[in-house]
Amino acid sequence: MVAGYSTEYTQNMEDRAVWRQLAWWFGGIVVGFKTWTVLLIFVFSVDWSTAWYLILNHVAWLIGIILVVWGPLFFWYRLVRVRLRRERLLRSEWEISETIRRRR
Repeated sequence: MVAGYSTEYTQNMEDRAVWRQLAWWFGGIVVGFKTWTVLLIFVFSVDWSTAWYLILNHVAWLIGIILVVWGPLFFWYRLVRVRLRRERLLRSEWEISETIRRRR
């Protein structure tokens, strides 16, 4: 093993964790501010034309959020399916049926 490799790897992983946390914080702040602003506009403007304008104006945001969430959820679903299949294959590899045991 190369000297200092584990330290460098650990530092890279810590940096990635920090950037991931910053991204979640930034995204949460943006979504929270947008939600709060829309809620205030709904509360103080009881006109249906304003409500429809806000709803139609946020369709792009909703589609974007759905697309951002869909990718990781689909990946997780595939990962779970592959792990279950692998577990079944490993179990079937080591199982011995009763008919084979009786023949011996």
